[in-house]
Amino acid sequence: MAMIGGGVLWATQVPVHGQYWASLAGPFVIVGVGTAFAFIPVSIAALAGVAEHEAGLASGLLNTSQQLGGAIGVAIASTITATHASALLRQGAAPAAALTSGFHWAFWACGAIGLAGVPVTYLLIRRDELAAAVASTAQKPPPAPAGERPRAGRAR
Repeated sequence: MAMIGGGVLWATQVPVHGQYWASLAGPFVIVGVGTAFAFIPVSIAALAGVAEHEAGLASGLLNTSQQLGGAIGVAIASTITATHASALLRQGAAPAAALTSGFHWAFWACGAIGLAGVPVTYLLIRRDELAAAVASTAQKPPPAPAGERPRAGRAR
């Protein structure tokens, strides 16, 4: 989350007439790597301790939550961008400068939300439940290879 927030805040420095490779490639790479480091542990934590017969439901709820969160984030960011850019245009700012400034404000908001996720993560970790899930998983016998049937009396 720190990489996502930091990358988005880095994008607030993009100038009005900036070039992609010089201005945005770095923030996009940092946000992309941060997203991978955020989504995978969230998926693992969300599905830890879920019964095997409920795994599909839990995975569907996780994916739905991620999609809705993304949609809400885009709605917030685009509202901030459009509102600020419109205000600057009414004041006589150049369209490119108004739009860039609108994006800067949206990036500040998204970066702050991303960085706020760092302490929130530590508050929401369910250490006891995760430890119990790991312990129960470690006690399960490994599945038999395909085509091999368990024999009577064989310890698993």
